[in-house]
Amino acid sequence: MATSTKEALANALRQMMTIKPIAKITVKDLVEICGVNRQTFYYHFDDVYDLLEWVFEEDGNRALPHEVFYDQWRKDMLVYMDYLQENSAFTLNVYNSDSRLYMLRYLEGKMEVCIRSFAEIVAEGRNIDRQDFEFVVKFYAKLAIGFISQWMDMGMQLPKEITVERILRVMENSVENMLDRFLIA
Repeated sequence: MATSTKEALANALRQMMTIKPIAKITVKDLVEICGVNRQTFYYHFDDVYDLLEWVFEEDGNRALPHEVFYDQWRKDMLVYMDYLQENSAFTLNVYNSDSRLYMLRYLEGKMEVCIRSFAEIVAEGRNIDRQDFEFVVKFYAKLAIGFISQWMDMGMQLPKEITVERILRVMENSVENMLDRFLIA
């Protein structure tokens, strides 16, 4: 029952975000849609932003890849872009709000996990300090998020395939080259 209540509140939030910015959505708005009381909302979440965080986590765990495979960069990057575009009202509402940093940090964290899984394959057999390795992972995660942010700044008007192509063009063979620069002799 708790999961269905949480999911109902999440759906109410998604629905409200198509007509109101996140900063103007109240707990009252959400409980009225769901037909539950405020106490029920507060049993599950601290506030609307806590619910928003839960929505990101749930959607991300369901929709986004947990690792990127060496030969599937394009496909895996498109999964991220598809998720953002399919949820564009929600995504742009959050992106254009005070919650933008949370969303970008969340996506960056997911991107780090994916890039790390790819970079582990590339780094196999190479003598690279772990701190340097993590620096390269964070560098490429921030690079990808920068391109994605630029795409969202333009209201996602540019076809997602162009943004993905740009990300991939920059990253192609460069992760390998960057890691080689950190080889320990």
